[in-house]
Amino acid sequence: MKPFHVYIISVILCLISCKNHSQEWEKLQDVETYIEANADSALVTLQNIQPENFSNKEEKAKHALLLSMAMDKNYIDRTDFEVLQPAIDYYQDHGTADDKLRTFYYEGRIYTNQGNNTSAIIRFNQALTQGATSGNIRTKARAHFAQANIYYNLYQFDKYVEENKQAAELFKEAGMTNSYANCLIRLINGYTLLKDKENAQRTIDMCRPILPTLSIGKRNEFYTASLIHLTENGSQEEITSALTEYRTTIPIEKLDWLTIANAYLALGNYQKALSCIQNYHPASNVDQNIRFYAISTQIYQKMNQPETALESYQCYANISDSIDLTTYKKNAQFIEEFHKQELENVRQQATQERIILGAIIAILVLSIICIWIYVRLNINRKEKEKYRLQCLDIETERDNLTQLLAKQKEELSEEAQMALTKRLSLLNRFFMAHITNDEKSSNKLQKEMEALINNRAVFMDSTRLSFAASHPHFIQHLKEHGLTEWEINYCCLYALGLKGKDIGTYIQMRSHYNQSSLIREKLGIGEHDTNLGIYLRKLLVET
Repeated sequence: MKPFHVYIISVILCLISCKNHSQEWEKLQDVETYIEANADSALVTLQNIQPENFSNKEEKAKHALLLSMAMDKNYIDRTDFEVLQPAIDYYQDHGTADDKLRTFYYEGRIYTNQGNNTSAIIRFNQALTQGATSGNIRTKARAHFAQANIYYNLYQFDKYVEENKQAAELFKEAGMTNSYANCLIRLINGYTLLKDKENAQRTIDMCRPILPTLSIGKRNEFYTASLIHLTENGSQEEITSALTEYRTTIPIEKLDWLTIANAYLALGNYQKALSCIQNYHPASNVDQNIRFYAISTQIYQKMNQPETALESYQCYANISDSIDLTTYKKNAQFIEEFHKQELENVRQQATQERIILGAIIAILVLSIICIWIYVRLNINRKEKEKYRLQCLDIETERDNLTQLLAKQKEELSEEAQMALTKRLSLLNRFFMAHITNDEKSSNKLQKEMEALINNRAVFMDSTRLSFAASHPHFIQHLKEHGLTEWEINYCCLYALGLKGKDIGTYIQMRSHYNQSSLIREKLGIGEHDTNLGIYLRKLLVET
């Protein structure tokens, strides 16, 4: 049993679906289920639906596509796009692969009705490309079948055979036996025209097992195709056997007398051939008429009737020349138009590729610029933060030294006061430069600031060197007790009169008490003996 929430979601989706579509949508979906089997009923239903009742473009597109399908299946051959246009417009950017497949196919059918072979071929190819993932095998088969018809009319029999092969495979897969057999029969004719007797015979053998399931008309076409093949490629016995099977299997009113006459001609029975050809009456079918005059010419030649043979040949030549000229013009026009279309497609593809390449390059450049800006902003942010902290650090040092001078001026020695005053002067000059630069962290100011901060060590070193000159025994005493240079600098700050807390703040060392303990230990001063500052200032006086 499904969880309760699944039913809730289903109901919500149904409600949303009902809200997005009109009442006519269900009719369209219903028509789609039976349009293949009952095209006439589908056409009536679709024609009775009023387009103004549709609520969106999707419904109009679906109606246009189904109506075009129904018309085509009812042999209403349209040469305009009035009905199909809503589907063409909508399914260019929307719809499933099946919608695109069918739309392009029926667009190709309209171009075929117009006699525009180039556009028709292009649309059929687009149908197969755009609908590649569609499971609609029937429409794919029909697209190949329709292309085969065009190539036959253009006398491009190799392509005619190839398209029929693909159509046959798809019709067989779809279970459409009659259409599958139709493609096989056309393949027999195609292979015969290409003088490929092996494949023609192989196709005949493929078709024979399904003959009992075919209509009389299709069986007639099969026997005709087989007999034409054997007349050109078979032995006397094979032709005779095929001819007998044909005449005893197919009703007399369905027989193709031209094919039978040609078979008797191949067997050398000219009288029967003449008798059969007299059953044929020239019709509007040009291909059949040219066959009639070609066979008649040969029969009358064999029967020593040169005048009649010449008349037949002249008729044959006139029709043949007319057909050849028409076919040549069609082929030339098709090749020219197709070539133009291919060139246009290549140009469009090249343009699209250039646009895509340009877009990719632009995106890459933009990305690099954005990354560079981000990095620079990040660096600037870090530099500004560093600058801000450095300013704060220097400001704190300045304030501490100012307070120290103000509170302990009388207690500090003149030497200490001069050193602190000099340091304060440096700090104040920096702040003047900082203010006049509108607080912008230029490279120059940044370097000056770093130099100023680093100058604390210089200040401490200069203090030590000053004591080394004025009180060498004091410095020597500290060295003899193992103090490092930095520890001597530290002691000199005490000697100047600074207190431990002030020294810790100045040198920014939170653990300066540990440093003091280490120095006391080296100097041999107990933890509670005396204050380190007092001890060092006393030592300075005594040494």
